[in-house]
Amino acid sequence: MATSAHRKYKKFSPVLKNKIREEAKAIAFNPYACEELKGPLRGIWSYHFVHNRIEYRIAYRILEHKKEIEVVLVKSRESFYQILKRVIKQRNP
Repeated sequence: MATSAHRKYKKFSPVLKNKIREEAKAIAFNPYACEELKGPLRGIWSYHFVHNRIEYRIAYRILEHKKEIEVVLVKSRESFYQILKRVIKQRNP
């Protein structure tokens, strides 16, 4: 998990953390089933799920050479893509 994702993840409730772990397993099983983002976010994939009637997104990269996924950001849908752009820009100045 990327540092940016880990910081947000630590603040979630234990129930939401468990839900995120379950959803991450689904991503790992078939990472290409989700939507690849476009433009400056190319190479990032977006997975959507609902928890307690709130829509969440998991942004991740597929690391083929390591045969794993790297979670970049986990957040509710609100302002998700704006924050994701900032996170990506900070990692790749």
